[in-house]
Amino acid sequence: MPPEFHDDVHRGWARALLRASGVTVRADGLENIEAGDAAILVSNHQSNFDIFSLFQALPVSIRFVAKSELAQIPVLAQAMRAAGHVFIDRTDRRGSAGAMRLAGERLRAERLCLGLFPEGTRSRDGQLGRFKKGSFILAIETQLPIVPIAVDGGWRLSGGGRIRPGEVRIRVGKPIPTAGKTAEDRDAVLKEVRTAVEGLLASLRDESGDPTPI
Repeated sequence: MPPEFHDDVHRGWARALLRASGVTVRADGLENIEAGDAAILVSNHQSNFDIFSLFQALPVSIRFVAKSELAQIPVLAQAMRAAGHVFIDRTDRRGSAGAMRLAGERLRAERLCLGLFPEGTRSRDGQLGRFKKGSFILAIETQLPIVPIAVDGGWRLSGGGRIRPGEVRIRVGKPIPTAGKTAEDRDAVLKEVRTAVEGLLASLRDESGDPTPI
């Protein structure tokens, strides 16, 4: 099936879930990413609403890196592979690098974007966590530009076993090139991307008056 079919499924699923949960999404900086651009999207991670919010708000074909455990779920794994999502076994560095190189080829061919959450887990209090180096080794393997993204608000919307209506805000930054970079450049790339995400998140909170520390 063409990428557009999977995009429609992703967006329809996201809209329905967000609407049912009473969650609205606002996004800006969309001029920094255009439909038809292949890129790596690197975002902070606050809640399960982040993925749905990105699917709904961004005008690109997004796929995500998934844990290898999900590859063991028959119907789900087949559907995710068909759509272009990438399964990574983080304990197998060589295999993961190879998977990302192949993913980069598919991203270019089908003009897809791959989403990464380098914190590795959700922030329960909205603070920006440490970025893991492995995510940037994988991103560099694709040789695609990295687009920094800040997502804010989701950490307030769930907890204690219940969902609270509210708003998720997204801000997209300018792409950071990785062409010609190698694994030896991972620390510098990590620092540049994390600084960009931190700045985007701070700017969102400056506008909203949110005192939550980054």
